[in-house]
Order: sequence, then structure tokens, then C-alpha cells
Amino acid sequence: MTEKINAADAMIKVLEDWGIHNIYGLPGGSFDSTMNALYNRRHTINYVQVRHEEVGALAAAGEAKVTGRIGATFGSAGPGAVHLLNGLYDAQYDNVPVLALVGQVPTAAMNTNYFQEMNENPMFADVSVYNRTAMTAEQLPHVVDEAIRQAYKHNGVAVVTIPK
Repeated sequence: MTEKINAADAMIKVLEDWGIHNIYGLPGGSFDSTMNALYNRRHTINYVQVRHEEVGALAAAGEAKVTGRIGATFGSAGPGAVHLLNGLYDAQYDNVPVLALVGQVPTAAMNTNYFQEMNENPMFADVSVYNRTAMTAEQLPHVVDEAIRQAYKHNGVAVVTIPK
């Protein structure tokens, strides 16, 4: 019998399988389940809370530069996503692999002018080698796995947008 786990736990398992030891970010409402998953896996992946999303993206880029391994960061929907950009461009300019997990409003609220809702994908098109939205819970671990693969393959930024 196959054990069922939620999408956020499955996603964190993918990060662990790729050897990601740290993830930098600032929690927000669009990341509740991810924060719970990080807490549940706190002995295998270190969550570093930063004071601003830009710092998280810069820390992930810095880790990638120093270690040669992919750095990981996240930002919540709307302004949190925008604040990632400077750090992601830093990673792009230095050709290092970084995974950015970006929160989004619930899929049912998309395209309705919901609080902090915006079309985030075009904003990340220029900075990323991979830029996708996981539209279902079942897709999430597979999209994150492919994002990491592409970030390593192209030494660049991979962005995965995750609706709440």
C-alpha cells in the first residue's frame, strides 16, 4: 500500500533528495503548508528565516557560489515574490544554480484581483532558466525536481510558483 503525503512534504523530500541543506526565506500566508513541512523536516533541512526576501535570495546565491551546490530561497505571493529579484539576478550574473519557490494565491482566486495576486511568471522570465507554476498538488514534487535539474544543467535560476 502506498503512503499518502501532502504536496509540501513531498516537495521538501525532493529538496532533501537533491542534497539541499538550507533554505532561506520569510514566511507568509501563501506558504503555510511549506512552513509546516519545513518544521516537520527540521532535522534534515535547515530553514533560515531572513528579515527580507532579497536577503534570502542573496544568501541562496552566496551559498551556491561558495559550495557549488544549488541554493534555495522562497518568497510569498505578491511583494514577497518581487523582493526576490535582486538576489536572483545576482545568481544569474554569476552563473550559479538557485531554486526560488514563489508563493501564489489559491488557484480559485487567480485572475480575480485577489489580495497580493499578480501574474508572477512573466516577472521571472528574464532571470530564470526554468519558470513554471505547479497547478496541482500532484505536480508539485515533479515540477520542483525538474526545476533543480534545469538549474544545475544551465547553472542558473529556476523558479517554481506554488499556488496556496
